[in-house]
Amino acid sequence: MKNLILTLLVVLAGALCASAQSKSGIAVQLGAAANYYYGQGNHNFNSFDNDRVNYQVDGMLGLTILRDKNDRRTMIAGFGTAGLNNRSTIKNIFDDQGYTPILADQSNANIVYKLEGGLLIGELLRISTGVGQQVFDEQTLVSRDGINLNTTSLQFYSTTVGFNLNVSTVAIVVNVNFNYGKDYNKTVVIPSAGLMFRF
Repeated sequence: MKNLILTLLVVLAGALCASAQSKSGIAVQLGAAANYYYGQGNHNFNSFDNDRVNYQVDGMLGLTILRDKNDRRTMIAGFGTAGLNNRSTIKNIFDDQGYTPILADQSNANIVYKLEGGLLIGELLRISTGVGQQVFDEQTLVSRDGINLNTTSLQFYSTTVGFNLNVSTVAIVVNVNFNYGKDYNKTVVIPSAGLMFRF
């Protein structure tokens, strides 16, 4: 009986969320994903490395600007990501960007932030761009041109192209994120996949 009541409550909550979403001009999504630090686009094409897998929490706040004939919304939106990159990924970032670290080891939980603005077109296609920051243990980095950096982070620009596949109050999200510029000398690619709850 408890399971039946719990199931009915979950179905009712899902229906209310879907109903509220269809009537409101504001959309909120929150969820989690796994990502893969692919690195530079011309590298690592035929290999998979478990040490490149990391995890992130994703969020979106959108404002409806257009509805199509099927009531799918196009939104202007802000997208946020907070994740943890392992020590192997930090090493790969340093290698890809041409930095030689003085400190031999790193924490196995290094925070990365990304904040982007853009469009979610037809509640399906995401196009957004913004900024990001990779945090790590205090470090002296020596670049190939001889510049030393005493730093705890690297900053970069962040651009994402992705797809939302909506299933009731849940969206299956597949994104490809590009990090480049600022403290990054090379563009790196980070695909991700996960679930987001739609409120």
